[in-house]
Formats: sequence, C-alpha cells, structure tokens
Amino acid sequence: MTNPAEITQTDAAPRIRPMTEADLAALHGLSVEVRWPHRAEDWRLMLAVGQGLVACDEAGRVTGSAMWWPFGDGLATIGMVIVSPRQQARGTGRRLMRELFSAAGPRTIRLTATEAGRRLYESEGFRVTGTNTQYQGIADAAATVDDKRVRPVVEVDWPAIAALDREASGGDRSRMLDALRRAGRIVVLEEHGRIAGYSVCRPFGRGHILGPVVAADAGSAVALASPHVRAQAGAFLRLDTPERDGPLVAFAQACGLAQVDLSVTMTRGQPPATGPARIFTLANQALG
Repeated sequence: MTNPAEITQTDAAPRIRPMTEADLAALHGLSVEVRWPHRAEDWRLMLAVGQGLVACDEAGRVTGSAMWWPFGDGLATIGMVIVSPRQQARGTGRRLMRELFSAAGPRTIRLTATEAGRRLYESEGFRVTGTNTQYQGIADAAATVDDKRVRPVVEVDWPAIAALDREASGGDRSRMLDALRRAGRIVVLEEHGRIAGYSVCRPFGRGHILGPVVAADAGSAVALASPHVRAQAGAFLRLDTPERDGPLVAFAQACGLAQVDLSVTMTRGQPPATGPARIFTLANQALG
C-alpha cells in the first residue's frame, strides 16, 4: 500500500493521511454534517477496532473519511466513508476507497451501501449479496419473551462466543468482541451445556443499538434480543438486520421499532463459508 502520509496532491485535491485519535472531534463533526447519528464515542470504538484514512483540505481541515476492519486474513469490512458535501464530486471517496482496498490486500471485503453509493462500489468490483434494514424507535417490552436458556455472560463463555461468531461471520472478529464486551451488556443462550447464541446492546447514536445478535434460528434470536429490549423499555433503541421478514422482524415491529431505512450489503471477493449460526442483527452497519 502506498504510504498515505507521503501522498502529495495539487492544491485542488485533498491530501490523504492516516486517521488518528486526534481527528476524532473533526470526524464527529463530519458525521454531524451529513446527519449521521454517530457520537464521538462511537468513532472512538471503531478506531480502536480498525484503522482509517482522512482527506484534508489545504488548511489541514478534515473533509473526508474512510475506515476498514480486518477480521482475520480472509475477511474485512469497510465503512464510515464520508465526504463533506462541500468537497464532493472531486473523486475523494474513490481515492479513499482504493487506498483501503490496497491495505486489505486479497481479503474478501464487505460493506453496507446506500443507494447513492451503490454505483461507486459496483464500479470497483462489488456486487449486491444481501440487504440491511434499519429499525428504530422507543422500545416497548410488551412483546418480549422470557427464555430460561438466556442468561448474562460470564468470563468462561468468551472462547465459545468467539468460536460461534467465527462460524456466523466467516472471520475472526475477536478484536471487535473485546471492544463490545467493554462497551455494552451481553447475554448468551445456553443449550445442553453449549453456548448457542449471544447478543450485545450498547450505547450508540441517539440511544442504544442491539447487535450483534448471533444464533442458529430466529426464535433464539428473539429470545436473545428480549432482555435488551426490556432493559431499554421507554428509551430509544435501534437494530440493523439482514432479515427481511420472519419472527425477528415481527418482534422488532411489535417492540415499537419502525423501519426507517433499507440498504444493500455488497461484497468484493468470494464470501467466506458460514453457518449454521448466523448474524441476525449487526454491531452496526460499518462493522457488520
């Protein structure tokens, strides 16, 4: 990969350099500018898990961002690709993306794309491999279930959680899990002495986000989501899911969460083998 710190451009083109913690305030301002809900703390967590680039104008002000998260040697996700509306139509987004592609090397890359960004990603070799629906609202606990298989996480559960997550995601997301365990509340579903599912709920954006939820079936996913909905009853809650219908979607709607967005999941490269456990809700759209 070309060292971004050594890239020089004409006065008309932004300079690209590595993202650092010193950029967090400016990055938060950039997401506010495009009306994304991310708090400075959300940026901090994502930078702790991965790495990124920023584009700067002639005065050194941050005008663009892009991040990537390696999940082992075979998989990565890309996200937080933002260009200030004042600096768009200059090819900055494509330049940032190509630097990330170079850093990711031969890994399969996944991302969540808006309709506006889909054409750019398709021109870079991505194809649509799924959808992501965003639900949010003030949580209502009336539809929750009390499943005796679900309990709070304990320390000895973590190797099994990491193995289950690798099965569901196709990658090694242990660094992400370490960050989430510090940031949120986690429960597991234990069946016949084996960890068969887990779920996380943590502060994010306007309130909390419920994800990931990893399980083998939708009924178990509902059971894993229920304690978090009860804990957040009367407060703002969000979940992002690849499910288009079925028990989890019906549950989200019954809990007062309305569909507010539909985006596509795109992949460049061969998708890794997964299953039978699968991801029912995402950590967020960037991390997957």
